[in-house]
Amino acid sequence: MMIRASFRRGIILALAACVVGPLPLYGQDVTFQASLDKNPVGLGDQVVFSLVLTNAGTGGGKNLKLPDLSRFHVMSGPNQSSSMQIVNGAVSSSMTYTYVLQPKETGKFTIGPISIEAGGKTLQSQPITLEVVKGQPQAKKAPVGQDDLGAQIGDNLFLKATIDKSHVVQGEQVNLVFKLYTRVRIVNYGVDKNPTMTGFWSEDVETPKNITLSNEVVNGKQYQVGVIKRVALFPTQSGTLEISPMEVQTVVQVQPQRSQDPFESFFRDPFGRQMNYVVKSEPVRINVDPLPPGALPEFKGAVGQFALSAAVDKRTTRTNEPVSLKITISGTGNIKLLESPAVDVPADFEQYTPKVSDNINRNSEKISGSKTFEYLYIPRYPGLKVIQPVTFYYFDLGKREYVKLRSPQLELNVEQGSAPLTPQIAGSPREDVRLLSQDIRFIKIGTPAFTRPTQPLHKSIPFVILLVLPVLGVAGAYAFARNRQAVMLDEAGYRNRRAIKVAQKGLKQADYLLKEKSGSHGEPSSMQRLRFYAEVSRALWKYLGDKLGIPQAEFSVERAVEVLKEKSVDNGLVHAVRILLESCDMARFAPTSLEISAMQKTYDEARRIIVELEHALK
Repeated sequence: MMIRASFRRGIILALAACVVGPLPLYGQDVTFQASLDKNPVGLGDQVVFSLVLTNAGTGGGKNLKLPDLSRFHVMSGPNQSSSMQIVNGAVSSSMTYTYVLQPKETGKFTIGPISIEAGGKTLQSQPITLEVVKGQPQAKKAPVGQDDLGAQIGDNLFLKATIDKSHVVQGEQVNLVFKLYTRVRIVNYGVDKNPTMTGFWSEDVETPKNITLSNEVVNGKQYQVGVIKRVALFPTQSGTLEISPMEVQTVVQVQPQRSQDPFESFFRDPFGRQMNYVVKSEPVRINVDPLPPGALPEFKGAVGQFALSAAVDKRTTRTNEPVSLKITISGTGNIKLLESPAVDVPADFEQYTPKVSDNINRNSEKISGSKTFEYLYIPRYPGLKVIQPVTFYYFDLGKREYVKLRSPQLELNVEQGSAPLTPQIAGSPREDVRLLSQDIRFIKIGTPAFTRPTQPLHKSIPFVILLVLPVLGVAGAYAFARNRQAVMLDEAGYRNRRAIKVAQKGLKQADYLLKEKSGSHGEPSSMQRLRFYAEVSRALWKYLGDKLGIPQAEFSVERAVEVLKEKSVDNGLVHAVRILLESCDMARFAPTSLEISAMQKTYDEARRIIVELEHALK
């Protein structure tokens, strides 16, 4: 059976290679990088020297030429391995050549560039400097603790924030990229804290849901790198602006260390365990210069490269019929911050608040798109009407100067409409066009009839009530404050009144632990069961201590039973309290069987006892 299974897997892999092999690597650049698995290294230790050729196709490379390695013992190599991935139809491949080297002497040595022919051209890697220090070969390591594991992960996992420009002018776009560098296996990650970008208008740039990993060499070590966030920043003020760090919570798969003990190796999880680790980027500073002088008063802060267009929906219309004027500003820059330009129209045009819409492209390195301002006008008198050219000022980053854009003059032929001209009231709301000719009442010209009140105001009942009401309010507030102060000073009474609320809160946490299904069989884990009994015991102890006025330092089961009997509580209820507390302690400190049914019975008994005690101790 094992031979058949292996034979089947071989056939499947062979067919997959035949199908995948001819696929072209469209849009993939061929790269060649060199890295070391550790740097520095001790004299007598071995170091793995890796050469990675990516996206060269299934044929790989040829004519690999190594530099002078006379200062090293070549323990093994070249060892070759290859891999191929297909993600959303995009094919990527890599060929890795590894050498195991052992330095002959101490010092700093430079491994020169390595060349290889691939993709019809010759590629060269960057030189790498290796530091060799005095030291003996590493002895057998002791078991790694939590702190040591964190230190090891920190050496192989970090978050880096990069910007494409560190010195810009106000309003100029800066691209901020957060990259995760890793040499360990990351199972999952999530953003714990986003950076603070004070002094910037930010636009999140769209990134693929599935992160594409690339290879980068940092300090001689090769890392897998994934972009987790891209942001386009537009500074709104000048000076030195700082972007605070970003924090990312990662779940790392930690592989177990090999052990000489066969029994320990047998019982240890072969897949390792998962560990939470937080990575944090360094703060980034950007120097922002103010815009140069010489801007006209009409300049409203637009920075980038823009174009202006203006058009009406019709050139001939009638009086009292609406006309739409659309002004569109398109280009690259801080489009979201653009303000509506001023429009000079004839005085008899009734104007409404413009409707603003934008269409922004966030997929490329530069934010681009357009912003449209749609004005609605209603001409009231016939004739040839002229809409003056619309002007727009912005600072051109390419020319480093202020630019004025001007739209053409628009002419509108207004004919007399069928509806007569209606009188309008200045300052009336213009959300809708309405007839206003019959909303003014005729002035009254007769003599109004005035009557003298029969009773003076200060002798009326409402006046007396209003006069006495503030005095009563102050007296009531004073009495309430005195009563509240007395209540707060009565600590025992305060604890007695809040006892039931504290107990209900503890039982709510116990109920959550009872219903949470995180064990291997969809049930609470052993740790959750122990925590359940601890929460029930704590809730009952806290309730009895607060309700009976027993300090926590003096509280015991015997003391609680004694006080309950003094308060003439039913003996059966007192016995039930003792049994419940003792069963919780037994489950916590000498657990034998922590069944779900027993936990549910304990929870129901605790609720019943607290409710009956609340009625008995009133």
